[in-house]
Amino acid sequence: MLAYVLGCLLILGALWILAMSTGWGLPYLLIVQGLDWLKANPWESIVLAAFLLMLGLLLFVRPRESTERSFLTSSKGGDVRISQDALQEIIARSAMVLPGVLQVQSSLRERETGLQIMVSCQFEQDVLIPQMSAELKAKIKQDVELYTGILVTEVKVLVRSLEKARLARVR
Repeated sequence: MLAYVLGCLLILGALWILAMSTGWGLPYLLIVQGLDWLKANPWESIVLAAFLLMLGLLLFVRPRESTERSFLTSSKGGDVRISQDALQEIIARSAMVLPGVLQVQSSLRERETGLQIMVSCQFEQDVLIPQMSAELKAKIKQDVELYTGILVTEVKVLVRSLEKARLARVR
């Protein structure tokens, strides 16, 4: 949110400078009138300066949010958080066990009822897509729930492409 506000202010500032540099007098006139008003009204200027200073300090010292997403699961001794990377690794390993799956990428969404998993994958050419997709959904749901204890509400599969299986070269 802060980035959007700062971006808008920078764009407006750039447009303001562009307008003044092209000879338009209104932006310059508004700056001069604003500075005259600040000089003529010292108490209002102090209040405005204090407000801007407090806002700047508040934005500067507020705690930063962690950029790494994690998902909560409960255990006997308390709560456990599992990182998004760990969950995606479990999903990839579960999928790659199935014959016919060549590549897997996943994204996760936390819902009120549980975890929604979107899997984007590449299958071998001779795979029956409906059957393989059903197996993939079941395997991922089973493994994520088994290893993490997180309830999986839905697994969606997107088949990106089909390729011939690459044979390993023998040297």
